[in-house]
Amino acid sequence: MTFVTPTAETPSLWIPAALAPGGIGRWTLFNLLALACYFALGLIVNLFFAAYGVFPAPIWLPAGLAMVAAMIGGLKVLPGLILGAFLTNLILFAAPWWEAAIISSTNAFGPVLGALLLRRLRPENGLFTSFVGVIAFLACTTFLSPAISATGGAVAISIGQPFVFDAFYSTWVNWWLTDSGGTLYLAPCLVLWLGLEREGDDHIEPSKRGFQRRDLAVWAWVAAVSLVLFLTPPLRGTYIRSAFPFLLVVPLSWIALRMSLRSAYTLVTLVSIAATAGTVAGVGPFQNHGLANPLQLVGVLVVLLAMNVLTIVALVSERHGAQSANRVKAMFLANTSHELRTPLNAIIGFSRLIAENPTRATEVTSYARTINTSGEHLLALINDLLEMSKIEAGRLELQDEAIVLGDAFAEAASLLGVPARAKSITLTTDLAAPDAVLTADAKAIRQILINLLSNAIKFTPESGHVSLGAVINDAGELIIRITDTGIGIPSDALARIFLPFERAGDAVARKTEGTGLGLSITRGLVTLHGGTIALDSVVGQGTIVTVSLPASRVSRRGSAAPGVAATRLAPT
Repeated sequence: MTFVTPTAETPSLWIPAALAPGGIGRWTLFNLLALACYFALGLIVNLFFAAYGVFPAPIWLPAGLAMVAAMIGGLKVLPGLILGAFLTNLILFAAPWWEAAIISSTNAFGPVLGALLLRRLRPENGLFTSFVGVIAFLACTTFLSPAISATGGAVAISIGQPFVFDAFYSTWVNWWLTDSGGTLYLAPCLVLWLGLEREGDDHIEPSKRGFQRRDLAVWAWVAAVSLVLFLTPPLRGTYIRSAFPFLLVVPLSWIALRMSLRSAYTLVTLVSIAATAGTVAGVGPFQNHGLANPLQLVGVLVVLLAMNVLTIVALVSERHGAQSANRVKAMFLANTSHELRTPLNAIIGFSRLIAENPTRATEVTSYARTINTSGEHLLALINDLLEMSKIEAGRLELQDEAIVLGDAFAEAASLLGVPARAKSITLTTDLAAPDAVLTADAKAIRQILINLLSNAIKFTPESGHVSLGAVINDAGELIIRITDTGIGIPSDALARIFLPFERAGDAVARKTEGTGLGLSITRGLVTLHGGTIALDSVVGQGTIVTVSLPASRVSRRGSAAPGVAATRLAPT
C-alpha cells in the first residue's frame, strides 16, 4: 500500500494514496470498512471472553482499530466509528439505545481527538524514530483516547442510578485499562504494517531488513515458546516458570535491532494475545501465584515488551541520526574548505600577477575575467551556505504572493535556455493549466525551478531532452515534474541525494561544477511550502523529479487571495 509522504505541514499525513484524491465515494467506502471491521473484531473478542464467563472483556481490541482508522481519516471517519461502536454496544451487549449512543460517541471521538493531537505533536522524523515521538504516541493513543472513551462509558452506565464515586471511579479505571490495553496490543502493529510511519531501521543494512529466512526462524521459535508458555497447564508448586515470559524481551530486542520494528512488534502483538487468551482460559504461567486477577501480570508483561521494543528502536534511531549528522558536518567542512580554496587561490594568484608583473592590456583583461569568475563562484557558494543554514535553523520566512505559473515556467525556461542550447539540449515546457496561480514565495519558487532545471541540463548529455511540466490533480494539488534523458542516478545513491554535498557519483562530481547543495536547498524550500519532493531515476535513461504543492496554495487567475495581485517572476 502506498501512502502520501508524511510532512509536518501537509494535512495528508497518514492518508493512503487511494484516499488522497478525496471524494465522498471513497471516504464512504472507508467508513463502511471501519464500521465492519470494528463490529467484526468486537464480535470475536466478545465471543471469546464470553465463552469463559468473562464480562466485560478485559482487553478491547476494537479500540486499537479505531485509533488507526482515526489516524488515517481524522474527522472524516467519525461516522463509521460512531455507527460501528453503536451497533456493537446495541447488538452484542444489549445496551439501551441511548446508552449505546453515548458510549459510541466517546468511543469514536476519543480516537479522533487523540489522532488530531498526535498529528500536531508528531516529530518531523516520525513517531517511532525518536523517544519524544514514542511518548507522544503513547500519551495520545493509550492515555488520552481511552480516557475520553472511559469517561463516556462510565457516565452512560451511571445515568439513572444513584451516583457513587467509588463505583464510578472503578468503572472508569477498568474501562480505561480495557481500551488502553487494546490500543497497545494492536495499534502500533497496524500502523507499521500499513506503512503509516517509518520503522526506524536506517541503522540496519538494506539487505537485512524485513522477513528473511533467519527472521522466520526466530519468529517460529518465539511463537513456539509463547504457545508452550501460555497454552499449557500451570505447574503447581513452582514459580520459576512464571518468570520465563519476561525473558522474551531478549529475542524481541534482537529482532527489533537486527531486523525491523515491524517484525518485533508483530511478535509483541502475538505474544500479548496468546498470554491474554491462555490466562483467561486458566492455563499458562501466571495461574500459580494465587492472584485474584492473573491478568495483572499479563498487563505488566505487555507493557514491558511494548515499551522496550518501541524505546530501544527510538533511541538507536536517534543515535544513528546524530551519527549521520556528524558525518554530514564532516563532509560539509571537507567540501567547503575545498570549494573555498579553489576560487580564492585563483583570485590571489592572478591578482598577484597583475600587481607584480607589468603585462599587456589583453593579459590584464584575461586575468580580470578569471578573477571575476572565481569571485562569482565564491559568492554563489556563500549564498548557498547561508540559504542552507537559514532553512536548517528554521529562520527562513516565506513572503507569499500570487505567482502566475505560466509566466514562472516561461521565465525559468528562458533563464536556462542558454546552457541548454550550448549543449544542443531540447528544453520544453508543458503546463496543463497556464492560468493557474500559485500563492508562494516568488524567490523560493524561482530557486526551486532553476535548481532542478539546471541540474537536469547539467547531467544530460549533448542532444538530450529536458522537460518542465505541471498538472493539477483531482485533489487540487500542483504536481511539477522535471524530466530529463540524462545519465541517471544509481539506486543506492537515491536515499542520499538530498543530503548536503551529495552527488550522483564520484565520477560525475569530478566532471561537473557545483557545490552539491542545490537539491538540499530545494527540498527545504518545498517543505517550507507544505509540499513534498520525490526523485525517480534509471541509470543511462534519465531522471524524473516530482514536486507536489498543496491545494491550499493553488488557484485560478483572478481568484487569488484578496488584495494580492498575480505577478510575474522576474530574473534577478
